[in-house]
Amino acid sequence: MKFFIPAADSSTSEQEVYKAIKLHLGEGLGAKFSERRIRILQWQHDGKQYEAEVGKTTLFNNEIVIAILYDPSRKLYHICTPNRGVLRDISILAGESSIISVIDFDTE
Repeated sequence: MKFFIPAADSSTSEQEVYKAIKLHLGEGLGAKFSERRIRILQWQHDGKQYEAEVGKTTLFNNEIVIAILYDPSRKLYHICTPNRGVLRDISILAGESSIISVIDFDTE
């Protein structure tokens, strides 16, 4: 599947939103994100398994996933939803050791 940002109306808009999310979280958390574009992430938290897929609602907080970023320096995945990482607050964090599977978007 080709990379997208939900509700973006053009590829230019997608890139702007993606860049803004990275900037917002990077400044607030000091994160340095990889160029990897992640589509689906499955992880465990408090003994439960969760899934985040860009464009779909995650049961973790019942919001649409806008983007999933990876910070290799801290080995953390950032699941970004409107109220967790996009418009306010920090993203949902998943440490590399809690990850069950990761699927990236197709590379062109």
